[in-house]
Amino acid sequence: MAVVLLVAVLLSGCMTVAEKEAIEALPMYGQPELARSDYLKSEDAAFIKQTSFRYRGDVKQASRDWVKRADGLLHMGDTDAAMRHFNQAWLLDPENYQVYWGFGRVLVEKRQFSQAAHFLDRALAMVNDPYQKPALLTDRGTVYSLQGEQAREMASGQQTDLFAAANARFAEALALDETYLPVWQRWAQSLYRQGEYASAWEKIHQARQRGVTRFSRVFLRDLADRLPEPTH
Repeated sequence: MAVVLLVAVLLSGCMTVAEKEAIEALPMYGQPELARSDYLKSEDAAFIKQTSFRYRGDVKQASRDWVKRADGLLHMGDTDAAMRHFNQAWLLDPENYQVYWGFGRVLVEKRQFSQAAHFLDRALAMVNDPYQKPALLTDRGTVYSLQGEQAREMASGQQTDLFAAANARFAEALALDETYLPVWQRWAQSLYRQGEYASAWEKIHQARQRGVTRFSRVFLRDLADRLPEPTH
C-alpha cells in the first residue's frame, strides 16, 4: 500500500519533505517498482556531477567513501540516514557490491529479512574482494538463520531448509578463512535458534580456542538454561 501511495505522489508531480524522505529510505529509491520522477532524476544527476568534480572523476572511490559514511550511521543506529547514504553510493557506482551489502544490513535492522536476503544475494554475486567474502557469507548465513526462526514462529514449514542454508553459508565462510572470528559466534547463535544446543557449545569452544573471548552474556545464559555447558 505504501508503494502504491508513493507512485500516486510521483505521478501527481507533488511531493512533501516527508514523502521524499520515505522514498530515500527505500533501497535504490524503490526502483524499479517505483518510477523516478524527472525532478528527482535531475537532482540525482546534479549530485553525481558535483561529487565527480570533487573526486576528479573517480566516482567509484566516492561510492566507497559514501559506503563508509553509511556504515558509521548504521553503527549509530540511524537506519534512515544510512539508507540515504547507501542510495547515494549506489547512484555513484551501481556496480559496487558494498552498496547492496549495505542495503541488506539496513533491512536486517528493520527486520525485513526477505528483502535483506535479496540484496545480500546480489552482493554475493558481485563481490570482488576475497578478504570481504567471508564476512558477507556470514551475514547471509545469519539472515538465513533469522528467516528460519521467523518461519518456525509462523509454522510455515520452511525452517529446516532455511537453517540448512544458514549452516552451509557459515561453513563456506570458514572454508575461505577460519580466522574470521565473528563467524564462530554467529554460527553458535544460529545453532541455538535451531535448537542444536550441544553444537552451539561446540562452536563456542572452537571460537575460544581461536581467541574469541567476548560472547553476549545473555546468549550464554540462555544457552546454559537450555543445556549446561559441557565440561569436556
